[in-house]
Amino acid sequence: MIAVHRAFTYVFVILVFACGGTSSTPPTPSATAIAAPSSPTPTRPPRAIFPSVTTSAGVIWEPTDEPPGPPVEGVRWWAKGTWPDGNTTIAAVYAPPGDGPFPAVVYLHEAAGLTQAQLDVARKISAGGFIVVAGCRFELARVPCKRRLNLYETSAAFVDFAKAFPNARRGTAALVGASAGSSEALYLTLTRNDISAIVADSGVGIDYPKVPVLVLASRADSLIANSVEQSQAFEAEMRARGGIVESHYYDIGGHIVLVNAQTTDDAIQRVIAFLSKYVTR
Repeated sequence: MIAVHRAFTYVFVILVFACGGTSSTPPTPSATAIAAPSSPTPTRPPRAIFPSVTTSAGVIWEPTDEPPGPPVEGVRWWAKGTWPDGNTTIAAVYAPPGDGPFPAVVYLHEAAGLTQAQLDVARKISAGGFIVVAGCRFELARVPCKRRLNLYETSAAFVDFAKAFPNARRGTAALVGASAGSSEALYLTLTRNDISAIVADSGVGIDYPKVPVLVLASRADSLIANSVEQSQAFEAEMRARGGIVESHYYDIGGHIVLVNAQTTDDAIQRVIAFLSKYVTR
C-alpha cells in the first residue's frame, strides 16, 4: 500500500513539473490581437426612376429599391405596387437597351416563389427584345411580398402594369408561366382580352385560351407524374378546338425546363422564337 502511495506521489510530481511546476509566476501575457478593419458594405446601384403608373384597378406603381439580399443581375427597374387597401407587392422589370417601345411579357412564378433562378430566366427572355415584368405573388424565395387572398388579382395587376409601363408597347402582354404559374396564366387569359400569347412550362390545366400557347415539359419531371402525357392531352384538346399550340417535350431535365440546367438554354431560345412570332407581329 505504501509502494502504491509513493508511486502515485512520484507521478504527481512529474506531472506538476511537466506542466511548469507550482510556480506562481504569472504567464507572459499574449500580444493583444489587433482587429482587422471590417470590409465595407457593398453599395447598391442608385434607384432607377420611371414615371409612376396608376392602373384601372387603382394600383399605384412606383420605383423602389432592390430588396435586401444578394444583388440581382440585369434588373433595369424595381417597382412597388400599392393597392387602395394598402397592400403592396414588388416586381423586377427587365428591358433591352433603349427606350422602346418593347412588347410586354409577364412572368408568373412557380409555387416556390420568385426564385433567383426564375429571375435569371426573365432576364434572358428580355434579352430577346421584350420588357419582362417578374412580380412576386406571395412571400417566398428571393423576393419577399405579402400574399393577397386572390392571386389572380395580383397577376392581373402585373399585366396592367406591364401594358402601361412607359417603355412598353401598349395594348397587350404575353404570359410566361412556370408550373402553377402556367395554370394561372391559362385561366387568367379567359378573363381578359389583352393577352397576346402564353408559354406554359411544366403545367397545364382545363382552360383552353384562344391565343397561341407554347407547351414545354420534360419526361424527367419528378414532381408532376405524367407531365408530358398531361401536356399532350392539353395540346390535342387545343387543336380540336381550333387553337394555335406549339410544344416541345424533353427527355432530360426535370420540373420547369426553363430553369433546369440541362434544358434552360434550349428552352429560352424556343420561348424567344415563339414570342417573336406571335407577340411582336
